[in-house]
Amino acid sequence: MPELTETIYIDRPPAEVQAFLIDPANPTLWQSNLVEFELLDDEIRKGSHVRGVSRVAGRRFEWKMEYAELDLGHRAVLRSIEAPFAFTVEETLVATGGGTTFTWHQTTESLGGFFGKLADPLVVRLYQRDVRSNLSNLKELLEA
Repeated sequence: MPELTETIYIDRPPAEVQAFLIDPANPTLWQSNLVEFELLDDEIRKGSHVRGVSRVAGRRFEWKMEYAELDLGHRAVLRSIEAPFAFTVEETLVATGGGTTFTWHQTTESLGGFFGKLADPLVVRLYQRDVRSNLSNLKELLEA
């Protein structure tokens, strides 16, 4: 099961970070591998659905996810409901000093050879680099 975790400190309170994260206009601003993002419901809450298109290692794939958990200012868990492979993203926000320690944790049941069986481990490393870069983008946008 591919799994990755990246953490970054953002000099903004958790409520501000979370508000930015759940605004449907923002994901494509900080996630370089996210081509499209759309909220499919009226608002983001537990049970809301989003859809998107991502590009990883040169491959483009569409997905739909559900907010399985949402505790504003603390945690959000999104689970894929339609995708070429199942994955879960957990975003955790912890108040640290005057800012936020933000952790992105993603698990994937299996890439199922989507990138080619031999390429899957390489893709995980490339994607981890993307996530690290995306968190730096997030920090830069929120601290500007």
